[in-house]
Amino acid sequence: MLPSIFIFGREFPTYGIIAFAGIAVAILFGVFYFSKYYDIKKEDIFYCILFALIGIGIGAKLLYIITIIPDLPTVISNLGWKETLIRITQGGFVFYGGIIGGVIGIYVYAKLFKLSFKKLIMILVPTVPIFHAIGRIGCLCAGCCYGMEYHGFGQVIFNNNKYSNVPIGVPLFPTQIVESICNLIIFIIILLTYKKYVGTYKTVAFYAVSYSVVRFILEFYRGDAVRGIFLGLSTSQWISIILFAIGIGLFIYENKKRKER
Repeated sequence: MLPSIFIFGREFPTYGIIAFAGIAVAILFGVFYFSKYYDIKKEDIFYCILFALIGIGIGAKLLYIITIIPDLPTVISNLGWKETLIRITQGGFVFYGGIIGGVIGIYVYAKLFKLSFKKLIMILVPTVPIFHAIGRIGCLCAGCCYGMEYHGFGQVIFNNNKYSNVPIGVPLFPTQIVESICNLIIFIIILLTYKKYVGTYKTVAFYAVSYSVVRFILEFYRGDAVRGIFLGLSTSQWISIILFAIGIGLFIYENKKRKER
């Protein structure tokens, strides 16, 4: 793969560049497309996204740290405190932690500037799958979130990587590519149906249900061990169950409101 690229003689991690591209595309859709259906200024959408990004960064890092707590004593004894802190700082983000942190960031912005949290959620959540679809390509380049050993169609092989502990020279299941494609499909469906469900939580519900199912299944094909396991399921699978329930609850809530009207 391509863990880093050189620009004007300087080395840059490919993951960061691609993640930034994903953020830029998500901002464009949020500010110039989804926001046009609601009476919220484009500037507010942009600044709210910045709050959400701060929350995403904090949440994704915190959940990563939580998942590796059981392994920290061993890691510290092998690497020492300094090297352990460097590794935690440089890498390790959990997407679901980012979602939680992002929602908190949106809530804080809504409260500070007296805007509708519901409208902001309905504008910004639909941008998540396109950001995620692009971001997972970054994961593929970086060698993180890799799949289990797999000999078949679409297998990926990493020949060198200094940014992750991905197995070198071993055929792996392309979890990053599969998840990227699934997120792109989810986003396309949202684009095609968004106008029909403006003013309701149904788009948010659709994303919650569809992505949680995708993520729950793909977790069985992941090969990276540092994800936290409880009662045979990973941390992300437990969160997927909760997210699925939230999505179903939103569908029921919206259908009940429609019947009452």
